[in-house]
Amino acid sequence: MKIKFGTSGWRAIISDQFTFSNVKIVSQAIAEYLKKNGGKSVIVARDTRFMTEHYAQLVAQVLSANGIKVLMPENPTPTPVVSFAIRHYKLSGGINITASHNPPEYCGIKFNPADGSPAPPEVTKEIETLIEKIDEKKIPMISIREASAKELFEIFEPKNEYLKAIAQKVDLERIKSAGLKVIADLLYGTSMGYLDELCRSICGEVDIVHNYRNPYFGGERPEPDENRLRDLAEKVKSRNWDILVATDGDADRFGIVDDCGEYVKPNEVIALLAHHLYKHRNLKGPVARTIATSHAIDSVAQAFKEKVLETPVGFKFLANVLLSENAVIAGEESGGLTIQGHTPEKDGILACLLVLEMIAYERKSLSKIRKEFRNNYGEFFNTRIDFELADEREKQELLTKVKNIKDYLTGIKVADQDSIDGVRYFFDRPGAWMLARASGTEPVVRVYLEAKDTQTFQLILTSIRKMSR
Repeated sequence: MKIKFGTSGWRAIISDQFTFSNVKIVSQAIAEYLKKNGGKSVIVARDTRFMTEHYAQLVAQVLSANGIKVLMPENPTPTPVVSFAIRHYKLSGGINITASHNPPEYCGIKFNPADGSPAPPEVTKEIETLIEKIDEKKIPMISIREASAKELFEIFEPKNEYLKAIAQKVDLERIKSAGLKVIADLLYGTSMGYLDELCRSICGEVDIVHNYRNPYFGGERPEPDENRLRDLAEKVKSRNWDILVATDGDADRFGIVDDCGEYVKPNEVIALLAHHLYKHRNLKGPVARTIATSHAIDSVAQAFKEKVLETPVGFKFLANVLLSENAVIAGEESGGLTIQGHTPEKDGILACLLVLEMIAYERKSLSKIRKEFRNNYGEFFNTRIDFELADEREKQELLTKVKNIKDYLTGIKVADQDSIDGVRYFFDRPGAWMLARASGTEPVVRVYLEAKDTQTFQLILTSIRKMSR
């Protein structure tokens, strides 16, 4: 069995590939990578999934036996807090036992190196190579008691320092003065003790839901998307709440529902917040987005005479340009963002608070802010379609059709194309494009599309449906 790291760590089904044996092997590979690069101390954290405290302890036993000091939070910890702790405490890296927004039967290991960003491809490839050479029988281990006695293990709490940093990035007092009525859905995840506490301290009225550990996440994947938030969206609309904010299992993704009960796509949230950060916070610098993310943010950057930095899909690429180019905001369509001066990792808690801050600055409802944005920048119609195919053969067949897309187009033509990440087509209509990307780990092809008017959007959509038959 080959252990592969995807766009954000290694994930697998518990008791199938995610076993104690494989966790030990991955831990030893990370230990060897750290030692090779002078690593001395790491944070090892976990989310709220089944058995994560046991997996985290096993990781700690392997790393400690390799002479690497482990700092472990007592409670489930958000991925952005792990990233923050790495930078704040000047650690060599961090591991979070999490499968993020994946279904409850999954678990995973996320690794962040010393800069706090998600591990880039060159790091994960090196770890994968090390994994193949490891003999499980030779992996060293010591007990937590022995590790503690040797000062190689310590329970610590990064929460307060993280909350202090958030208070410097977000105007909590301004939010407090707005007296907002907020529903916060924690989706049984790691934002417990973070987003709920913050909302209680700054909101006029707050309703916290799903704020306890449930390893089954209510029977669905802990992803704050339109489908998962639908029931609460009805409550927002019928009972006059100002907003619903939500985070995923490890609190690196966000979900937003406005005062009319409408789900606000991450693509739109990122553009709205870019406008807010330029207009109200007077931040200077480019914006960064992945190739699959809406070009609405491009229009905002253009209005403020700033550049747009485009990266392949994966927050690890955004993290790199955030650090090197000092981007004002870095975001991706799947629900992740961070901002200038903050940790180079997706932060769902920060995203939720920034939306509250934007409403407080504007002194208008989120639905009105959205309407004004459309009046200023125009409409952006976009979606993502995931084609889950039976096998690799079907995947390749669909990709061949994508390469011959001209055969399936009616009423629209290809004006340009590139292959920065997958295959992208620009059409002969303003702002119209399509991207197709194949998953590297499963028989899935993801297709993203955007247009500035409904007619063009439907033409592209019809072509994709023809292609997928």
